[in-house]
Amino acid sequence: MLTVPSMKRIATVLAALILSATAYAGQAHPVSADDAHTALAQGAFVVDVRSAQAFAQGHLPQAASLPTNTAQLPLSELARLLSQAGVDSSRSIIVVGDAGQPQAQALWQRLAQVASGRVLWLVGGVQEWQMRGHALTTDASSRPPVPQFLTHFDAPSHASRMAGSKVRTSALLERDLPVQLASN
Repeated sequence: MLTVPSMKRIATVLAALILSATAYAGQAHPVSADDAHTALAQGAFVVDVRSAQAFAQGHLPQAASLPTNTAQLPLSELARLLSQAGVDSSRSIIVVGDAGQPQAQALWQRLAQVASGRVLWLVGGVQEWQMRGHALTTDASSRPPVPQFLTHFDAPSHASRMAGSKVRTSALLERDLPVQLASN
């Protein structure tokens, strides 16, 4: 038979496992063109922060063009632009620009702070994409708007990105979970 202290330890271990499993959501990663190609094939969204002229000359398939200063915009404006472009910030997003473009890196870092999905940065940019033999397109992406809710995550771990994480404290777990386990 389980005692209350052992049930508390089990509850704490279970909570830690659940939180560590969700820590992979919302992470930011620099990726290669081949990795970006795979992510795109798996449904990732692409945002391109090159100039409108460069974008018009060719971009990754299904890419949405965002202004080069997007990373510096207020959070509400960033959410509006993503929504208008049909980009769902709860899913994987690939940020692309020219090779090593500071604006692309800045947007990658900003999205990593506010988006709940994985955020990838194609470090080699459109140039690496082409060098690896992947085609560019001039076709416009037409996605319906997607409502956004972006918020800064203050915790150093991405685990706190779970909905309702503010109410899931160890005190609540220790107080409520043993009672729930005992009643089941």
